[in-house]
Amino acid sequence: MPQNKQSNALSIASVLGALILWSSSFVAIKLAYTTYPPITLAVVRFFVATLILGALTLLPKNRAKLEMKDIFTVAVCGLTGIMLYAVLQNIAMQWTSASSATLIIASYPIITLLLESLIYKTKLNAIRIVAILIAIIGVVILSYVKAESRLEGELLGILLLVAAGVVWAVYNFMTKKVINRYPPITLLFYTTLFGTVFMAPLALLERAQWQAPTLISFSMMMFLGVFCSVLAFLLYNRGLKTMTPSVVTSMLNLMPIFGVFFSWILLGEQVTMRKFIGGAIVIIGVMLSVQKNKTDPAVATATETAAEIQR
Repeated sequence: MPQNKQSNALSIASVLGALILWSSSFVAIKLAYTTYPPITLAVVRFFVATLILGALTLLPKNRAKLEMKDIFTVAVCGLTGIMLYAVLQNIAMQWTSASSATLIIASYPIITLLLESLIYKTKLNAIRIVAILIAIIGVVILSYVKAESRLEGELLGILLLVAAGVVWAVYNFMTKKVINRYPPITLLFYTTLFGTVFMAPLALLERAQWQAPTLISFSMMMFLGVFCSVLAFLLYNRGLKTMTPSVVTSMLNLMPIFGVFFSWILLGEQVTMRKFIGGAIVIIGVMLSVQKNKTDPAVATATETAAEIQR
């Protein structure tokens, strides 16, 4: 096989591997809940990730000291992208199915695009406005639950996931201020470190729920910390070296499909017609939002958001 084709094949395989790992994270969270309360799970998961990322920053290519002028920005990134996002998502996952969560999170690039327009006064052309409206319709369909499900908290779980999308958008905006100043692994380490430190005290609120982990729950926690938070990020960065943004964007739309598939196979969750229709509409909206002017900063932000959702 020619070297270029082999390199491209490895890049595609790397990105696919990252997407599969990220897509399976919701299943892992559900399985880990058998012994880990939601906030405690997030703290332990990111503590493990912080240790591994810290070790990786010792490599010569990743060595970079955090400058004083960037400490506040990176701390806010940790507060939003790690602490608030993880807390909101993990609490929401107590009441929401893994498949529904995967499909709701597929709309995050649209949330980022909309907030960027509102905050930075960027103009949205007709195609993007239609894309946002389509995605909103999809989320509304996914959010519709019967009265008995509302009593069980499913609607609250979905609303918390939407709130997590807003928090994630803020994280993206803050990260853009420092993303070109540090190696990706180093910036991820500092962000994760700050987020874990901020989040750790909240785990004490769940002290009464702490119990010895089982083999399955501990394995799922380690899977989240090692594979979903570190390895997937490394695989994705490896793939970006030779792949064009348009190809990456197209592949990112596989995430919700993988997520629903894993939820069905591993958790036995039912894929209802409502989930199928709502999820399809969300994906169509996201795909439409990045079809025009892929070099536009707004589209780049939306694409990066989708890429980083499950890191």
